[in-house]
Amino acid sequence: MAEAGGAVSGDFALLRRFDPGGLRDAAEGWRRLSAAAEDANGRHRHRVNGPLRAHWQGRDADSAFFTMESTEQELEVVRVEAESVALVLDTVADRMDQARTNLSNALRRADEWNLPVADDGTVGLPPQAAADRHDPDARDERQRRTLLRAQLQGRIDTALATAREASDQGARALGRLGADILTQPRVFGAASESAQDVRDVAADLGLAAPHLPANEDPARAAQWWRSLTPGQQQRLLALHPEEIGRLDGLPTTVRDRANRLVLEQRLDALKAGDARGSGLTADEYGRRETALRVLKETLDRRDGSDQQHRLFLLGLDPRGDGRAIVSTGDPDTADHTAVLVPGTGTTVKEMPGQIERISRLQDAARGELTDTGQKVAVVSWLGYDAPEVSGSVLTRGRAEDGAEDMRRFTEGVRVAQGDHHSHLTVIGHSYGTTAVGAAAAGGQGLQADDIVAIASPGMSTDSASELHVDPDHFWAGTAADDNIGLATGLTLGPDPTLGAFGGNTLAIDTSGHSGYWDPHSKSLANQGKIIAGKLPSTVDNHRGEPNGVVPGL
Repeated sequence: MAEAGGAVSGDFALLRRFDPGGLRDAAEGWRRLSAAAEDANGRHRHRVNGPLRAHWQGRDADSAFFTMESTEQELEVVRVEAESVALVLDTVADRMDQARTNLSNALRRADEWNLPVADDGTVGLPPQAAADRHDPDARDERQRRTLLRAQLQGRIDTALATAREASDQGARALGRLGADILTQPRVFGAASESAQDVRDVAADLGLAAPHLPANEDPARAAQWWRSLTPGQQQRLLALHPEEIGRLDGLPTTVRDRANRLVLEQRLDALKAGDARGSGLTADEYGRRETALRVLKETLDRRDGSDQQHRLFLLGLDPRGDGRAIVSTGDPDTADHTAVLVPGTGTTVKEMPGQIERISRLQDAARGELTDTGQKVAVVSWLGYDAPEVSGSVLTRGRAEDGAEDMRRFTEGVRVAQGDHHSHLTVIGHSYGTTAVGAAAAGGQGLQADDIVAIASPGMSTDSASELHVDPDHFWAGTAADDNIGLATGLTLGPDPTLGAFGGNTLAIDTSGHSGYWDPHSKSLANQGKIIAGKLPSTVDNHRGEPNGVVPGL
């Protein structure tokens, strides 16, 4: 709308006949484009890029995959930018329609008060008869009408100003969303720029952050998500993926869609930038970029897998050492679900190794369920700050800090499953058992059917009976030559493989601290049996306490 000082004939006429349908139809078209771009990206990942990555290697493959990744990134950019355009058009349509309504109300009031309104929006007074000029009552009425005229003029001017502001804000916001984001000659930066565009557009429009539930109650989060229309869900996924991706209780596929976009945007920003101004040293910056790149490559390689073996990114936080939650198989539809909590020294950079472990656990469990048609999902939950190989590994602080988050995650698994109640096993390894113990002993526990402690230095609790699980469904095992035994029972609680702790002791046939997932081993098979709801091989745990162990410390 045109700029002017006061009511302008063109603006007044335009606003009177404004129909928001055109803008809303255009917004719907952009939303369809956004959805189509996401759908095309998904089909490309699962039908082209993913299957090729499983078999094609070499220089030609690397070149082709680079081009394919660029194509997928462009589709993600189109998805985000198109949804941003739809947001702008919807917002402008709503604000101008409200301004038109306010103008229409003012004009109706003018009719009621018998005040004429000119074609330029100027409010006048009715003609005054000559005799009325000397009539005190008529003069009082004239004065009253003059006050009413000023009031109406203010309402009309405000409606026009609101419409102009909405138009100007929309033009400014749309100006940020030009097609040059795809045509500029650059290798990196488009995905991260689209994320920044979302923030800038919201600022241009004066939009507050959308109201999302705090990540405190998975059931409430799930109810909120179900209350949204598909269009609202699509907008939040495209424009606020970080907030959606972290909400426990939402469907696995929803969180995966959100977190994949976060990973794409964060990694692209790191590739396009450098350590200057980031608050990181050059080494820290490089490690973070490498960690996210390796995680993305690992996820990409499995994009061609069948639904049972497909990877889902359920959580991502690249800050610090980083946190990530990855599932092989969909926990929402699995008949048997396991959550593996890693231990000391695990960061996002180590996620490929963790994904290999959960894949082996999944295969071991599926081997126990041959011909049953039952599905298995296994999650690697690096949702806490695992301790470094330092003094922190000897304290319960990191375990206690992550306990509430772990409880909320497993509650979210249950909520997302709905009436489909999966058999749930929680497995801790090394310090991960300490974290599992702290989480299981607090609040309402982990809602687990079985808890497994592998190579535990102590579970921050004194007894299996404190873990909110039947002690007959608690299992612990440590390799004979695992050096974790030097720390077990010292500061993190008693040795859970001992009969005094309660529960069962697994038969372990592997060596060292990381061999528990060796192929064809009894250690791996036993974990697979538990995940599948079957009894594993155990050994007698009624042996004496080793020297130097003070139970409970």
